[in-house]
Amino acid sequence: MSTSWKRSREAKLWHRLEAGDAVRVLADCYGDGAGAEVLLRAFLAERDLNGEAVRFWLKVYDGLQDPQPKDDPLPSPAA
Repeated sequence: MSTSWKRSREAKLWHRLEAGDAVRVLADCYGDGAGAEVLLRAFLAERDLNGEAVRFWLKVYDGLQDPQPKDDPLPSPAA
């Protein structure tokens, strides 16, 4: 494993961000590939036996699938 990848994997970004903030950052950075990136992060966290991180990344994935806040009763306008 390359050093840069190892540092990236150990950065624990999820310790510093709320899930909603992570949704926005990853959607901006990865666009349509954000879901795949988040699932990869959840998978790697599972391989590291880090359940807390897995739950965080799955919550981010859920936010990517439904970006509208749950308490907002109005649907997004059709494009």
